Parts: sequence; structure tokens; C-alpha cells
Amino acid sequence: MLSLQPNSIGWVLALVLGFPLAMIVLGELILRLERRKAQLAAPFEILRQWVLPSLALFIALVEVLRIPRSEVFARLSETLLWITIIYAALTLLNVVLFTGTQADSWQAKVPQLLRDVGRFVLVCIGAAIVLSTVWGANLGGLLTALGVGSLVIGLALQDSLGNVFSGIALLFEQPIKLGDWIHLETVRGKVVEINWRSVHILTANNDLMVVPNALLAKGNFTNLSRPTGVRGDRLCFSFACDDPPEKVMQVLLDLALEIEDVVADPPPEILLDDYGDYAISYGVRLFSPDYESGLRAVQAFKTRIWYAARRHGLTMPLPVLVNAPFESRQLPPEKQQGQQLRILQRTPCFAGLATPLLEAILERSVLLDYAAQERVLAQGAPLPGLFLILEGQVTLILEDLRGRPRTIGVLSVGELFGVKASLLSDQTSDTSIQAVDHLRVLMIDTETLQATLEQSPRLAQDLGELMELRRRAISSARQQA
Repeated sequence: MLSLQPNSIGWVLALVLGFPLAMIVLGELILRLERRKAQLAAPFEILRQWVLPSLALFIALVEVLRIPRSEVFARLSETLLWITIIYAALTLLNVVLFTGTQADSWQAKVPQLLRDVGRFVLVCIGAAIVLSTVWGANLGGLLTALGVGSLVIGLALQDSLGNVFSGIALLFEQPIKLGDWIHLETVRGKVVEINWRSVHILTANNDLMVVPNALLAKGNFTNLSRPTGVRGDRLCFSFACDDPPEKVMQVLLDLALEIEDVVADPPPEILLDDYGDYAISYGVRLFSPDYESGLRAVQAFKTRIWYAARRHGLTMPLPVLVNAPFESRQLPPEKQQGQQLRILQRTPCFAGLATPLLEAILERSVLLDYAAQERVLAQGAPLPGLFLILEGQVTLILEDLRGRPRTIGVLSVGELFGVKASLLSDQTSDTSIQAVDHLRVLMIDTETLQATLEQSPRLAQDLGELMELRRRAISSARQQA
């Protein structure tokens, strides 16, 4: 029967007084760390919840009740204590080395697979210490038994082990890393996870593709994010033989430079590829910061080139369809002019003008189309005339002295921008104008405006008031910035 020994009184007092006090102190420390959102709260929580109770159980059995350490219960309690200590130490090591590190530090560049390998090695070392010191195991004989057993296990799990060693080889060679875009056979996707057995790839269709490490180690694949993040995409377009090549190449270059996802260094390349029977083909090479930006840049360029060609009077030949009747969905020119006339009549500045005068404005004006997110005017660019929105919306963007853009307003159908061009010559735009969605505007050039203003002084007054309102809004936005 177990009995309390006289020399165990000190251990009893330590358990009765020290254990509750330590739990209280650790509880307060954890609470303060959690309030500061410190990552160190996790290992201290493990220390409080697992290590201290395991230590108390071990002291109670061995030092208070004097159970020999060779007994099963004593060994089990000591093993539990070692397990909790190893668990707390690994958590503390992970928090100190890898949690909350900066993106450009060496800790952030350590792959997850290497962390798992290091953690596994430390656990094996801890297990060996426990088996040797607590259970008195002969490590030499144990290693011999493990060597024989590993042969049998290796034969049974040769495919899985092959993937593991292939993963280790990929880890040291590092041909891919998290976030890279790779091309494997007919699939392109982004690497989202690298583990012991496989690499997880998120495809462009948002499907998760699991590729065994052995397949990547033995096969061929292309890393679209290496050797640098800058990626080039080549596109090909055809324009009519009547379109001057210099003009076409300049339009393509200006269009490429206006796309946000296209970098300036290296600059876009525009090449004349070949003269065909019915058209001239041009090559366009765009460079983007990474693969995903390249996808957006290509899509934006393909969309906007139709609008740019239309604005500059360029022709993009299309295949001739034989026996395929085509029915245009666009309104006849007279109906389109009727719609434009009604919009002009509803615009406050033009509402008081006579119908013949408005029709004369329409005849001399130019229709321009822009794609979504395409820039219509740049801040500081010359104003070619007054713009009336017929379809879509535009945002007014003001850039501060540091070049940071700020949206200060949105204009819709029937509203005007470029008002300064109506009253003053050689004026520049105070803001950048960008299309929100598909945009169609009526551009009234300065000569037409001046001729209209001579016949209608009231129009000059209304445009002057509108220009003053815009000036105040821009001035207020600059003060707030």
C-alpha cells in the first residue's frame, strides 16, 4: 500500500502551492500576450495546459508517492512529460523562427517541406531520447530491427517513398516554389502547395490538380514565373494594306503603353511581320510583371484594339463568310442621329439651342468608342474638343504631386467633359478621364464649338458656369489630398 514519506513534504508543498501559482502566472501572461496579438501566446498555452499538469503528475507519482521510476505508471507519466515538452519546444521554435517574418527574410523563403523534414528529424531525436532514458531501450538493437523492417516497408511503399525522395530533391533544387505558374503537358496552373507526396496546382479553370513529386522530378515542365517575374506574350494582328504601317505601329504602341499591366522596361515591341494577299500582319510583344498580369494585359489589349482601330480609321480584315447572311444589329444612321439629337436636347448647356444648330453640331462632330477601363484623356494632355457622353460612364481621376490617383467623380450619359476646350484654346485636361464600361462619346472639336458659340452667347455662359463648378471640385479635391 502506498504511503506518504516524511521527505516528501517539500514536494507536496511545491505541488499544493507552486502548481496553482504557476498556473495563475502563466494565465495572466497568456492573457496579456493575446491582447497584444502576440504569437508567443501559443507555446505558453501549451506549457500551461499540458507541460505543467504532466510535470505535476510525474512529481506526484515519483517524488510524493515514491513509485519507482522503473514501474510502468512512472514511465508512462515521464513519457507523457517528454512528449509535452517536445511539443512545446517545437511550437516555440516555429513561432520564433517562422511566424510573423517579413516577406524578404530568409525564414519566409524556407519551403514548408523543409520545415516538415526538420520537424520530423527533431521528433525522431526526441523519441530516441525517451526510449533510451525512460524505457532503457537498446538503440543499437532497435536500429538493427528498424533496418530489417525498413526493407520490407520500403518494398511495399516504394511508390510513396519515391514521391517523398522526389519531393526532397525538388526541395533542394527548387525548380518551383509556391505561387509559381507552371506548364505541365497540356495544363497550366499556379502552385499552391508542395508537400511530402505531391504538388498541388490550381489551374486557370479553378480546378485543383494533384501531381506526384516523382512525375515532376522525372518529367518535363515549364516554369512560367522563372527566371524572372517579367513575362512576355506575343500577339499577331492584321490590318488592311491601305493603312499606313507607321500609323498602325504607332497606334499599337500607344495602346500597349496605356495598359496598366504592361511594364515600361522592357518596352513593348511592335513589328511588321509580313505582307499578305489582302492584309499586312503585325506582331506585338507585351511584357508584364508576372504571369497573371500577363493574362490580364493580353485580354485588355485584345479588347481595346478594336476600339483603337475604329477611332483611328484603321481596318482589320475579317474572313469572308460564304452563304452566311449577316444582319446588322446597329441602328440605321438616321435613327442613331435621332438618338444623339435627343441626348443633346436633354443636355442643360445645349437645351436652349435651335434644332438646326444642334443638327449642324452633329454633322461636324466625331463618334468615338472606348473599351472598359480604357483611358480617354490623360491628366495634362491637350484637349481636342468637348466630349458628350452618349453611352456608358467615365470616372474623373486626379493625380497628386506623388502620382497617386484619386477618383473625384463619375459622369454619365448626357454629361460633358473637356469643358475648358470650349472657351479657351490650347488647354490641357485637369484630370484623367477613364471609361467605366463600354463608352461612346461625341467629340465636338474646337472649331465647331467656336462657330456655335458665336451664334449662341448663352451657350458660352452655361459652359463657363459648368467649367467653374468643375474647377471648384478639383480645387477642393486637391486641398483634401
